[in-house]
Amino acid sequence: MPSTKYPSFLFLLFLTAPLFASAARCDKADKSALLAIKTAFNNPPDLSSWTSKTSCCTWNGIDCNATTGRVTSLTIFALNISAPIPSAISKLTALQSLNLAYNRLHGPIPPFIGLLPELTFLRLDGNLLTGTIPSTLTILDLSLVGNRLTGSLPPSFAKANFADVDLRDNQLTGDASFLFGRDKNLNALHLSNNSFKFDLTNVEIPKGLDILVIDHNEIYGSIPAGVAAIKWLQFDVSYNQLCGPIPQGRYTRRFGAKHFDHNKCLCGPPIAPCK
Repeated sequence: MPSTKYPSFLFLLFLTAPLFASAARCDKADKSALLAIKTAFNNPPDLSSWTSKTSCCTWNGIDCNATTGRVTSLTIFALNISAPIPSAISKLTALQSLNLAYNRLHGPIPPFIGLLPELTFLRLDGNLLTGTIPSTLTILDLSLVGNRLTGSLPPSFAKANFADVDLRDNQLTGDASFLFGRDKNLNALHLSNNSFKFDLTNVEIPKGLDILVIDHNEIYGSIPAGVAAIKWLQFDVSYNQLCGPIPQGRYTRRFGAKHFDHNKCLCGPPIAPCK
């Protein structure tokens, strides 16, 4: 009987050996870039595992492609780092996910981030970033919440293939109506606490949109009738300049008055009746 166990063990070892090998492999250029990032961030203690003697694929906050050893994900989250965004990030050309949220990063958002060819997920929320949003930042899942960004959205956003966009709590202005469009793939749009100003009346709601949170802006016009038929997970248009009757539907009735209050002349349930 023991002789039957050894072949099984050897077979399992054969299958898992490539996994262990890939875990230890690390692209040299990516490793150099990461060490440069660590230096630019003043060598925070939480990145103590980032050393030249170990594989970068084993470091905290790093994921690698198991075959190539290229870095695909970089997460440096809530480490209270005060620095600009390092240029060495531009060398991580296989990066798919970048999360630098809840630090104290300052200065502008560098355009090179949007030029990373594989990047589909970007979180820069909860920092102190300033200036305008680069036109290159047409990234599928984009979160810039809680910074000090100013100016209008770049025209390139009109043709971008966004899934989730979260721009809350900045100082952004101007038109954001071009983020809408019936054939767009947008699932969630958060614009709260800015100074966006555009007419909501004739925007086409994307077919897959189920989160629309645009309160505390200067948005005017009326709420499109089509919102009544959408199964909303979140919906808030309060503190704007909207007018006219609130479209009545099964799903809009789920939201209380606070989601519609403090507009210019909205009316109908769940707020005051239309006259």
